[in-house]
Amino acid sequence: MPNLIEKLLILVAAVAVMSAPAGAVPPKISVVYPHLGDTLTTVDSTFILGSVTPGATLWINGSRTAVHEEGGFIAFLPVFPGAFNFELMAIIGSDTSVQVWPIYIRPHLEFSYDSLTIIKSQPGLTLGLRKGEILSVEFMGTPGCIASFSLPGIADSVPMAEILPVANSSRANSAFGTLAANSPKRFGGHYQGYMEVPETVLDDSLPVMFHLRAPTLAELVEILKKRPVENIDFAMLNLLRYESAAKSDSSGTFVRFNPSEYPSMVEFKDSVQTIRIGPGKGYITIFQPRGVLAQATGYEGDWLKLRLSPSEIGWVNKGSVRFLEKSRPPVISYPKTVRTTASDTDVTVIVPLAARHPFRIVEEDNKTLTIDLFGVNTDTDWIRYDSEDKLIRIITWRQVEPELFRLTIRTNHSIWGYDADYEGNIFRLKLRKPPKNVRKVKNLVIVIDPGHAADPGAVGPAGLKESEANLAIASALRDKLSAKGAEVIMTRDDMSHVPLYERPSIAKRYGADLFVSIHNNALPDGLNPFVNNGVSTYYYHPHSIGLARNIQRELRAATGLKDFGTYHGNLAVARPTQYPAVLVETAFIILPEQEALLKNPEFQKK
Repeated sequence: MPNLIEKLLILVAAVAVMSAPAGAVPPKISVVYPHLGDTLTTVDSTFILGSVTPGATLWINGSRTAVHEEGGFIAFLPVFPGAFNFELMAIIGSDTSVQVWPIYIRPHLEFSYDSLTIIKSQPGLTLGLRKGEILSVEFMGTPGCIASFSLPGIADSVPMAEILPVANSSRANSAFGTLAANSPKRFGGHYQGYMEVPETVLDDSLPVMFHLRAPTLAELVEILKKRPVENIDFAMLNLLRYESAAKSDSSGTFVRFNPSEYPSMVEFKDSVQTIRIGPGKGYITIFQPRGVLAQATGYEGDWLKLRLSPSEIGWVNKGSVRFLEKSRPPVISYPKTVRTTASDTDVTVIVPLAARHPFRIVEEDNKTLTIDLFGVNTDTDWIRYDSEDKLIRIITWRQVEPELFRLTIRTNHSIWGYDADYEGNIFRLKLRKPPKNVRKVKNLVIVIDPGHAADPGAVGPAGLKESEANLAIASALRDKLSAKGAEVIMTRDDMSHVPLYERPSIAKRYGADLFVSIHNNALPDGLNPFVNNGVSTYYYHPHSIGLARNIQRELRAATGLKDFGTYHGNLAVARPTQYPAVLVETAFIILPEQEALLKNPEFQKK
């Protein structure tokens, strides 16, 4: 029925256009998002936004769509997998315009039982693994089959298990949506397997081969008996037509066992190196300085595996390190002393070491900081405190395990910020003293960062660029703070381009006491903007959460908009440790009503 209605509306529009009097100007239609021909992720509904001539009536795919007085619109509509058209019709009086807006919706991955299919997960990947480590592989394929993998000359047939799907929430929905669970693909087809790396030295790369075999009747009965009712698909019986038929294919993944160039010492080349929990995954520790040494034990594609301690590993990108001589042994440091030195603005904790070691700093609570030094064993007899220091209450140490030395610093005041670095091989942690009066902004150095610039950020239905709205709000905030005696630094005060990672550098250069980045929000595809919108504030380090919560509370009260939440967010401008830093999303620029508010100077001052 909806398709019939759409066709009738388009037919009516076409007749209206043909019968319009000469000189009539049809209403304009401008689509801002999605872009023409975009490929969207797998969703069953999504939004379209743009503008029409003010005063027009708008229909999209047969649904009446509200139009703001300035012409902006946004609609959240059902979509279907594959090639999909939004069909827009705008009417003013007897004047009508029609626009067809094609996009592509990525379909769900589905398998038939008419053939055996293998879809590779990570083609082109090469792994270097050592004895005792685990080689894990996976692929998607026809459900209900018998799967295995092999390494020619090493392992003939390693069984793989089929992992049944469960309902879960997409990443975007879990963070920014309603947490509603998505319906899973019911019948599986996700196969996983593993093997322990043997002692065999395999310097040449071997391909991992995948194998899929149709089950026998007895095997299929056992497969169906073990499945929950909701995961049973009796169409699997079609597999019996191919009983014992098999398919093999290269996974595209190659492996080397116990490669001769590992283990090897490496030196960090970047000044802000990050060590991750897995290739391309979350952080173990950030801001590792140039010259830090670590032992590489293997690799996965472009990622190196590091041995941090007997029980901890980390990963760094190969391009961020320099390989040292193969004969270079790991350096173990045995610090004898820890001491502190105080100044008017900070207290520095000093640990002399024999080399630059990886470190990890964790804020356990608002008055407790731990420092993990990897590759370090205790020989610590002395901790010397600066008598003028009133910030640090006590420092304790313990050996967590061999090559993992932990300092715990407890303070008398809440942590304001800190900076860790090496001077030669001396580890230095500089703890900032809080401002004398944290409840007033007078004399504070506050860095305001209007987000985006050359990159416009999100764009509103009527064409307002986020970069422009951010600058207007930041300028109004600058004027208010300056009037109260703050020293305000803007990362930009016009539309000049400022690279993302230059913005925290500006704050550090000026000795920022606070950092606030101004943004305006949009949503990922598939989320309903009429439900999911409002003001939100983001922090990264725990010492910034108080600022984030206070700003969020004031934003809600001042704007009257909904509460979209306070978030821990892994955002580049929020990651620096030297000061409390937050990013605020003051409104949703993709909603016509809020886009109009963002143009209003009175709203900008709130």
